[in-house]
Amino acid sequence: MKQILDQNPKYKVDLFKRGFLITNDGSINLSEYPFYDNWSKQELGDYFVYIHNKQKLYTYEEQEKLFFLIGHAYNPFTLEIDEINILKNISQKSINGEKDYFELISELTGVFLCGFIENKKIQMVGDCVGIQATYYGIVKNNIYISSHMNLIGDICDLQRDEYIDELVNYKHYKLYGPCLPGDLSIFKEIKRLVPNTYVTYENNECKVTRFFPKYELKICGNDEEYNDVVKQIASIFKNTLISISKKWDNPAISMTGGTDSKLTLAAANGIYDKFKYFSYISQYSESIDAEAAHKICENLNQEHKIYEISDKDEDFEDIEIIRKIITYNVGNVGKLNDNDIRKRAYFRDTEDFDVEVKSWASEIVRATYYKKYHKDKLPKHLSPRNITSMYKIILNNRKLAKQTDKVFEEYIEKVDFGKNFSNYDESDMVYWEIRYGGWGGLILTGEQRYSFDITLPFNNRYLMKLFLSAPLEYRIQDKVHRDVTDLLNKDLYDMGIHVVNYNKTNKRAFFEKMYFNLNNWFQFI
Repeated sequence: MKQILDQNPKYKVDLFKRGFLITNDGSINLSEYPFYDNWSKQELGDYFVYIHNKQKLYTYEEQEKLFFLIGHAYNPFTLEIDEINILKNISQKSINGEKDYFELISELTGVFLCGFIENKKIQMVGDCVGIQATYYGIVKNNIYISSHMNLIGDICDLQRDEYIDELVNYKHYKLYGPCLPGDLSIFKEIKRLVPNTYVTYENNECKVTRFFPKYELKICGNDEEYNDVVKQIASIFKNTLISISKKWDNPAISMTGGTDSKLTLAAANGIYDKFKYFSYISQYSESIDAEAAHKICENLNQEHKIYEISDKDEDFEDIEIIRKIITYNVGNVGKLNDNDIRKRAYFRDTEDFDVEVKSWASEIVRATYYKKYHKDKLPKHLSPRNITSMYKIILNNRKLAKQTDKVFEEYIEKVDFGKNFSNYDESDMVYWEIRYGGWGGLILTGEQRYSFDITLPFNNRYLMKLFLSAPLEYRIQDKVHRDVTDLLNKDLYDMGIHVVNYNKTNKRAFFEKMYFNLNNWFQFI
């Protein structure tokens, strides 16, 4: 990578774009690889924070604690959009104890890492689903915390984990996209910060502690309780879009004809003039989404732009260099889709908008694995093999499957997975902490935010909790999303325009279900 960038200096700024590094190692030279004078350095107590010039760092000090936030955050409950004020509120809540502290952090939406430094101790917690990817580890008695695995690997000259290389080279690994199991990174020394946990570094040790969920989830038992949940979700979502419209000068909602996108659009009702609306077509399947989105906006009298992106590499300057940089930013954990790389190249220097409002993370609360396998019942307590089956198709390499089982066995123990999950469906939590925490954070941090910053209105812990309190059958039917959309914008709801995700076809579900059943049976032979 160094050789590529030395020969193509205009792309030096793209390496680990929007990245950060927190460490007690102050010997790093910012003029050399991998920083190339595109990063700044700031001392925070006994630590040093290195920040890419496209990333933001906020700090606030009170009572010998130095609070920090990297990225962006806003609070739809209070409509606070200023990160310094958010840190002030966090510091005040921390005085009252851990419960109030994490309750306030759970109110936040955004893409961020936050925490505090107190003497030589550092504690960190991420956004709701870990969209701001964060990796940490101790190497040669120094702590390294970063947005990018390969950044730590380059600085510390680490060797890739042989198990990871075998996994990513397995022939079926590419299904379900690049994602590592459990809290693993490509290096044995480095782990991923898991959503709903925080990590404390003290006395040269890292300790993982779960803070959510701590209490039983109350499932709606009647129509009155359910309707109240729908109203609460609608209110939070409305405030979220208001916060976004005030926080950024030029936000744009990326649209499809899908359930999540329509809910986000419905929440902008009344402030439609504050946003731009767009879709893109980089392959045939996206044209269906784009055309549906265009029709929806047309019916709402809103301008909608469709970006038509060539499906030929030769139409993009230096596409192979860009592909190698993005693949490296993601961690070399599998081949990325060619059309996605071309999107990043297309939007690399865009000034059409300053943030994309993206409707990801909603799948967590839509009973995804029930739909995936066409089941109305899954095991209450998931075994390591159950999670392996949900994670990847590893059917004809039993050694690799058992190794992955072991990873999830250790993961369950380490992060207290299943502990205090009363009424929380473990399959939802797998999707939340492993699928979105692993795959979503990796892709948004390493690939998609290469072009422009992204915010996710669904990325809010209390919002997730409200969705999950709806009856399972409602979530399987997407009734919650439909009812919230209807409440926020009945005209949009009445259009009846909807695109069916290919993952929900009966044929695909049949094979997914067959694999899940077979792979779980194979653990006994």
